[in-house]
Amino acid sequence: MKLFAEFTFETETAGTIYRALLPELSESFSERSVIDLSLEDKSRLVLSVKAEDAVSLRSALNTWLRLIQIAQEILEVTNEARSPYQVS
Repeated sequence: MKLFAEFTFETETAGTIYRALLPELSESFSERSVIDLSLEDKSRLVLSVKAEDAVSLRSALNTWLRLIQIAQEILEVTNEARSPYQVS
C-alpha cells in the first residue's frame, strides 16, 4: 500500500465505539484499501487506513470517519435520553 493515514480519537466512549464498529471490519470495503481499528487505552481509539491511491484513501477515510462520528452521536443522544430532566 502506498498511502497511509492514522487518526487518534480520545473519548470516554472509545471502547463502546470500538465494539460497535468491530463487525464492520470483517467486511472488505475495497480491495485497494486496508482498515485497522484499535483500542489503545480505555479512552483512545486509533483508525489506520492504508490505500493504493488517493481516491481509495479518501473514500475509506470518509466512510470510517463518518461511522465513528455516527457512533459517537448515537451515544450522546442515548445518554441524554437516560439523564433525568433538568428544570432551570
